[in-house]
Amino acid sequence: MKKTLLALVLLSSISMQAQTKWSEHAAAVFYANCTECHNPNGIAPNSLMTYNDAVTYAPLIESYVQNNIMPPWTADTSYQHYSQERILTQNERDIILNWISDGNLEGDPAQAPPPPVYNGDQILSGVPDLVVTAPNYMSKATSTSDDYVCFTIPTGLLANKKVRAFEVIPGNRQTVHHALVYHDAAASTTTDSSGNCAGPVSSELMGGYTPGATPTIFPATGSFATGMVLDAGSNIVLAMHYPAGSYGEFDQTSVNFYFYEEPVANFRPVSCDPIVQDWSFTIPADTFDSVEVAAGPIPANYTMLSVFPHMHLLGDYIETYGVTGSNDTMNFARIPQWDFDWQDFYWFEYMQKIPAGTMVHGKGIYNNTVTNSHNPNTPPIDVSAGLNTSDEMFLVYFHYMPYENGDENINVDSLTTEFLSTGEIQKDVGFVTAYPNPFNQTVSIAYKLDQSAFVTLYIYDMQGRLTKKVIREQQSAGLHELNWDGTDERGALVSNGVYFYSINVGGDQHSGRLIKR
Repeated sequence: MKKTLLALVLLSSISMQAQTKWSEHAAAVFYANCTECHNPNGIAPNSLMTYNDAVTYAPLIESYVQNNIMPPWTADTSYQHYSQERILTQNERDIILNWISDGNLEGDPAQAPPPPVYNGDQILSGVPDLVVTAPNYMSKATSTSDDYVCFTIPTGLLANKKVRAFEVIPGNRQTVHHALVYHDAAASTTTDSSGNCAGPVSSELMGGYTPGATPTIFPATGSFATGMVLDAGSNIVLAMHYPAGSYGEFDQTSVNFYFYEEPVANFRPVSCDPIVQDWSFTIPADTFDSVEVAAGPIPANYTMLSVFPHMHLLGDYIETYGVTGSNDTMNFARIPQWDFDWQDFYWFEYMQKIPAGTMVHGKGIYNNTVTNSHNPNTPPIDVSAGLNTSDEMFLVYFHYMPYENGDENINVDSLTTEFLSTGEIQKDVGFVTAYPNPFNQTVSIAYKLDQSAFVTLYIYDMQGRLTKKVIREQQSAGLHELNWDGTDERGALVSNGVYFYSINVGGDQHSGRLIKR
């Protein structure tokens, strides 16, 4: 009998230890994959920063994770890899689902990782060189139809400027579904508030904003600088999408531009064009139909930086790839389940060399039947290519530039955070002191414990991504001083810019800003 009781106690103990808990397991997964959007000031409608937040939405989270709806990412990463991929590993999926199936247990709050720190609306640090702002606009979207508006905004530039980076700042993050940024060099486009403006064909697309997307930062190294050029006297056109149900909501979206300081050594202009496109097709009613396009051959060696496939509401599948003169295939993008609501610019993890003679191919499949829940027409009707959202499109944009030797070896991820801060640091107050701040090589982070406590200190970047786990241990009462040498988890030196320390002391959270110069 005693042996039986002992066995039951041991089994119970093992079962409790095996349970997945928020503090010890799930929080880190949420912080790494979800809270960039799901924080109190984020674009998502509900925060997932705390245990109480997450447990409230546990059934919804379970459904979205099981069905691969969240995080929002539609490109097939087995086909090509991209910078800043928003995907869960199988282990991360298992942790979330096990946490929910085990009963949404909190665990020990003192064991939880310190949460990321989010800097409000602006991700890029420093003062922008140019800010363009759309008019304060009220969405005309009804309960069943979206609102697509194009705002034309003068830049007021008296000279051409080389753009290092730009960031779209939605005025109403819960209302703006997406925004596309166009450069109208001729200043010939006018504002279109008809509700059907998907974007001006005559202007150059620069980039855009979708929920969870990062600002556009053009790669730059010690040997070259890439970017796009804004012409003197040009306009910026913002193509805005306000979703159904947002009628009456106001928005005033801005774009922050950051310029290179002149002179710029070895500046490499970046272009963005729909290399693959078709404007002559019609999708018959009650059919699945396809469009296939081949463009080229490419006249010279080029470097591809990003790919942006684009269809409208009938889209079902899209892919694009290149075939070189030696018959080698280069994969650019494949989206097996097209979702008009989650479009993005996919920046390649490594720059892609496209040899001269390459043909660039695209294929799109359209579902113009009643099985398509996004079909704008009931019953279905024939739909042709056109500019309105109720029309169709088949476009694949690329950011590209002339090739230089070694481009294909450049990792874009390692360059996207190289954006120098010009802002001033706020003085540390209260529990933590960081000095020197700004710092060049090492910063000391000091704090005093009144009693023994479990302490976790992490460093995050401006986008809330984990940079360095500085410490995670039980500490005694007294003064403690930790040093961060400006390296990441792999031991590599991080780029200059703004970072945040986040510290959990026995369940109490503290955070502050660091500037590395």
